[in-house]
Amino acid sequence: MQPKNLIILIVALIGLGAFLFEVFIDEPDFNDPVLKQLIEQLEEEGYEVLAVESTILGRYKIEAHSDEFEREIVVAPGAGTFLRDEISPLTEGDNDGDD
Repeated sequence: MQPKNLIILIVALIGLGAFLFEVFIDEPDFNDPVLKQLIEQLEEEGYEVLAVESTILGRYKIEAHSDEFEREIVVAPGAGTFLRDEISPLTEGDNDGDD
């Protein structure tokens, strides 16, 4: 196979892979009691949930922020095992306030 054709094939396979990834990744199950409870708890703690996604491994990824912090949580559905909970302070540019 010529190098030019090989490059075209590689690009096509990458594009196909990206398309299939988007098509077959499930949306989060917002009826999952673990996810519902976690979102409610974050909101009670003063966080605004910005995004909830399912990862390729079927885990929930939640992005939230409060007036002072941004937070990224990855949790296994069902058991509710926390796999990651990163909390970092917001910087001046991250705050949406009217400073």
